[in-house]
Amino acid sequence: MHRLTKKGNYMKTILLIGLLTLSQIAFPQNTNTRIDSLLNEALQQDIFSGVVLIANRDSVQYLKAIGYSDWNTLSPNLTDTKFNIGSIGKLFTQILITQLIQEGKLSLSDNLAKLYPLYKNESNEKITVKLLLTFSAGIGDYFQISEFMKHSDKYRKTEDLISLISKESLLYEPGTSSQYSNSSYVVLGGIIEKLTGKSYLENLKERILNPLKMNNSGFIYKDTKVENKAKGFIVNPAGQKVSTYENTPSVPTPAGGMYSTAEDLLKLDRSFMNNNLLLNDEYKALLLNRFNEDNKKTWQEIVSEQGRGFLFAGGSPGWNAIYNLNFAGKYTVIILSNIDQGAQRINKQIDDILLGKDVTPLVPSADKVVLEIIKEKGADYFTKNYEEALKGISIDNDRILNSLGYIFFQQGKTEEAISVFTVNTKLFPDIANTFDSLGEAYLKAGNKELAIENYMKAFEMDPNNKNAEKILKDLTRQ
Repeated sequence: MHRLTKKGNYMKTILLIGLLTLSQIAFPQNTNTRIDSLLNEALQQDIFSGVVLIANRDSVQYLKAIGYSDWNTLSPNLTDTKFNIGSIGKLFTQILITQLIQEGKLSLSDNLAKLYPLYKNESNEKITVKLLLTFSAGIGDYFQISEFMKHSDKYRKTEDLISLISKESLLYEPGTSSQYSNSSYVVLGGIIEKLTGKSYLENLKERILNPLKMNNSGFIYKDTKVENKAKGFIVNPAGQKVSTYENTPSVPTPAGGMYSTAEDLLKLDRSFMNNNLLLNDEYKALLLNRFNEDNKKTWQEIVSEQGRGFLFAGGSPGWNAIYNLNFAGKYTVIILSNIDQGAQRINKQIDDILLGKDVTPLVPSADKVVLEIIKEKGADYFTKNYEEALKGISIDNDRILNSLGYIFFQQGKTEEAISVFTVNTKLFPDIANTFDSLGEAYLKAGNKELAIENYMKAFEMDPNNKNAEKILKDLTRQ
């Protein structure tokens, strides 16, 4: 099935608290010129469109918009254009939860039985606030719930979305494993609402956005008319920019999907570093220590530790954002992009520039690389030698090859589509949609046996996949 959204990849976050290489640098004199050149090259290669902001502790050192907020109308990005920041929104939920802990209204050990009974069994006692925050509760991902994907706009209220989530089985025993979970953060949003008697959005505004004067940040829905808001785009291997506006759900939740600007995110950064308006130092340290109460490092120890850094990344089809706070280096880098994976594909190069290094060359997108491999060596070669062919190539989610496979499909190149979909099942064997797509390709090729085999795998992994269920019934009746 041709979907733009996949398990664990619609909204993602990366939290890194460790050694970042910016800690020794002074701001090189030619930094702005080098970043200008990088962004121009990235734009020409269809790698990046968006806004980059770099600041030291005193002031903004670099701020530039490049590319288009809407590639169909060629409306330019501006430095105050609003971008979807994906799972960076989870940082706001973490702040809200930490505020409630600071106020004595909540503790990390509180469980759902006390706060927000979700299940009709003992799972409520086992799932704590800490497990929800650290993706260890066993709760899945609402982007895999077919009802949400079909009618996402009906689930604007946190409680309505939680009603869907509560019907899903746990993926594992709470506390025994860890798996990225958007649903866990929606449940945290429900806890915030129940404890405060206000909606998540009201809490977001009253506790964070309004105090920091983040006037260009918040929830934006598809039917909301907003000036100066970007649209997300995916660039296919042929260089065509395809809007994700119609094909992906756009419902902001406590798990992410809010809009913001680079300068608004800098206000959040300045609050972290310069004041206790949102959180005092003890609770800033709790948040940045990833809610590990055994980690006793104080806020002052964290911000002075050589090489210590804090990075959040968010992404969904057509969007990518990075907020990189480097303590010892005293730099903040904010990158917002309305091209799929755009921020992460220039982040390393910006690091190189800030270090005064030669810039790591920009590389073509993974789907373009695969397209060239198949053009030069054929589909059979790629299927048999994909591990060797993809060495050094980052394919961090299943929708990259899935989209390429459907491009081949639309061109009538079924053999090439089967090759790409097959490799996708090897790279992402735990995602049902990869097998659904492969089943569709085999069905198109007239191979009923392999079509049934792959649709069966897709349905076994995702019993809510009505598409696979219907096709299996039709095929087995024939």
